[in-house]
Amino acid sequence: MRSNRLRLWMVAAALPVLVSCGGMKEAGMTGLWATLGGVSNVSSLSHAFGSQLETHAAANAALGMAGINSAKSGLYNTIAKTGGYKIDKGSDLLSVLKGKKLDDAAVADVGASLMAAGQEQKLSPSAMDALTKMWDPIGKSL
Repeated sequence: MRSNRLRLWMVAAALPVLVSCGGMKEAGMTGLWATLGGVSNVSSLSHAFGSQLETHAAANAALGMAGINSAKSGLYNTIAKTGGYKIDKGSDLLSVLKGKKLDDAAVADVGASLMAAGQEQKLSPSAMDALTKMWDPIGKSL
């Protein structure tokens, strides 16, 4: 009986690790969370994204500071979702940006800000590719 409880506890403890390492099965999205290095590096990328949004005029004008902060959180949540983490409904980058009714120039600036943030953080080519694959459907949906 005690042995079964121990096994059950070990499985329960290992499950979040297995889920977070599994990521999504879509091409280019597998392990984006892990590829970026987890919490610290995803946070750094999100902050760099926010800084870049501030420097891109159309995105800055369309979002304002509150929108930029929401976009930073949305990016973080979207990447966390690729790592298998559950996020609150409506807290991903697409949901955050969709409510802002961005024009084409602002959408282009958001994409440029994301890529500039990736370059600023010196992401590997495979991480940049995964970031692009994450952004492309979002940008087309706006």
